Amino acid sequence: MAGFFEYIFLYQDAVMFQIEQVTKLCSKIALTEPWDPYDIPDNSTYEDQYYIGGPGDEIMVQEWSDRKPARKFESWVGVYTVKDCYPVQETYTKNYSVTTSTRFFDLKLGITDPSVFIPPSTCQEAQPVKMKDEC
Repeated sequence: MAGFFEYIFLYQDAVMFQIEQVTKLCSKIALTEPWDPYDIPDNSTYEDQYYIGGPGDEIMVQEWSDRKPARKFESWVGVYTVKDCYPVQETYTKNYSVTTSTRFFDLKLGITDPSVFIPPSTCQEAQPVKMKDEC
């Protein structure tokens, strides 16, 4: 059976909670990476500009990366709307077998429900071991 997990990242506390959605089992793992502000870093390389969507329902985006001329590939690629610079997708590649991709949708300004950052009660006695997806 494959597991489905919810993750709560609390960067100020340097901790991540991994919550299995069926059993509500919880792991508490130390965060070692800094907060990613989901922006276009100053030293980024412009890659491309294109439309996503279809005729009459499209939005222009720009693609940026951390690619440098001396490297063969980038470790980060970000796609952002041209208007207002909203994030659409960010992809990080740590090595040839580990890639993390985040897609953004239904964005709203501000946090309407801060309780989404409160771990469930099952996390009070969480183990410091990451659960594996047995897919």
